[in-house]
Amino acid sequence: MIKNNVSTRFIDAIMRFSTKNYLHLQKTNLTKLPPPNEQKTKDKEYLLYMHVPFCATICTYCSFNRFIFQEDKARAYFRSLREEMQMVKDLGYDFSSIYVGGGTTAILPDELCKTLELARKLFGIKEVSCEGDPNSLHKDLLYSLRGLVDRLSIGVQTFDDNILKKVSRYDKFGSGNEIIKRLENTIGILPTLNVDLIFNFPNQTEKTLDYDLQTIKNLKPNQVSIYPLMSSPSVKSAIKRSMGLVSLDNEARLYEQILDTMKDDFTQLSSWAFSYKEKEIFDEYVVDNDEYVGIGSGSFSFLDGTLYVNTFSLKEYSQKIQNKQMGIARERKYSKKARLQYRLMVELFGGEANIKRFKEKYNSNMEIDLFKEILFLKLTKNIYKQGDSYFPTMQGKYLFLSMMKEFYIGMDRVREESRAALKEEDM
Repeated sequence: MIKNNVSTRFIDAIMRFSTKNYLHLQKTNLTKLPPPNEQKTKDKEYLLYMHVPFCATICTYCSFNRFIFQEDKARAYFRSLREEMQMVKDLGYDFSSIYVGGGTTAILPDELCKTLELARKLFGIKEVSCEGDPNSLHKDLLYSLRGLVDRLSIGVQTFDDNILKKVSRYDKFGSGNEIIKRLENTIGILPTLNVDLIFNFPNQTEKTLDYDLQTIKNLKPNQVSIYPLMSSPSVKSAIKRSMGLVSLDNEARLYEQILDTMKDDFTQLSSWAFSYKEKEIFDEYVVDNDEYVGIGSGSFSFLDGTLYVNTFSLKEYSQKIQNKQMGIARERKYSKKARLQYRLMVELFGGEANIKRFKEKYNSNMEIDLFKEILFLKLTKNIYKQGDSYFPTMQGKYLFLSMMKEFYIGMDRVREESRAALKEEDM
């Protein structure tokens, strides 16, 4: 049985402490990101992340950088986004993959298409993943994205009408049955469709979760990502007011239900991602890409051991681009030890940490450099070794899901701190 046990709670506490410490960034004097490391570039594939921070309405539990949609501001923003993309190209970067996040990425479909067309012209793109919401599920939009987007990830969150109402999504996106019909009518238009679900809403029961899971099994989308509810400070307050308290014991029990229900029809890709076919595009870009470049307001880049964060101010972002600068505003350099610990967590979250691959990618003898971490995980029965790789146990899958959740909550804190400093003229 999977439990939120002592080792999980202990490691989660360490993760919370680490993210609070490590995600404290300093203001940077850089006006552009550093160029790619020429010694690494031959064997390295970077990912390009693009952020679109506009929504028609704001979801209570979302802490991403987002603003209420105004068409004139959004069109100006897309122009700036394309200019920053050109700056990245001029630095010498190339990308095999793109991930477009939001916000509502297709808030202006023509601008999104124009931006992706430029990206495919500038870079050696093999695959593009793009976030969307249930309102994106109409044929005209999806057909306009054919040839530009390989994988569309739809944030459904749940099909349960009671929960949809409590998190203010029912009026915005319709009932669970309406969303199901839209999915039925649009699955297959794009090469890969992923459905995002959230579990462990306050007072969520095995019965309501089972309805979500059985619906997914009947729909058979290419992929499904099933995340635990991630409660950063402001989100936790909003969720508590509208729904109640989140239970970690309930989270472990529901996660075991997810693994048991999904195992016969879906292949597990990571602690929280599943594929209806064994080989599909995997959307967790932090797993497959240890370095990535972010463009747009509020985006993150991680290059050569340094985390860079773009300004969250739309006004400042526009001014920077007009001055031929990139959006970069803050940075933080990490030690090799911290980077190795992070990569061990991420790769075990992704299902496997291979000793040989770790050596090739990070010039590290994993079993020596991370001896204490691996020993602890083995003693607590969260990992096991087979051949030249370490794999998570059933309990370990939950541990690494919980650790990744804490990491993303830490990133959300950075976003909240950045947004808290914004003034009205910044929006």
